[in-house]
Amino acid sequence: MELYIESNIEDEFEGWDDDKTFKLDNGTEWELANYTYSYMYAYRPKAKIWIDAGRYYLEVEGMSDKVQVNQI
Repeated sequence: MELYIESNIEDEFEGWDDDKTFKLDNGTEWELANYTYSYMYAYRPKAKIWIDAGRYYLEVEGMSDKVQVNQI
């Protein structure tokens, strides 16, 4: 992974799920690129968008894996 952008999830975070979008404080909005499900609740957790070879990955504080996302 190369560059990343740091921000926070705007509101509640309830893990990965197919139909959720993730709004960050920096004004960007993201959706999962592939179906992934994992539950965790957090309010305004720290988030990083990693950029690697033209793909974007979202890492959220407290979650063990980065997930591939698309900007919307």
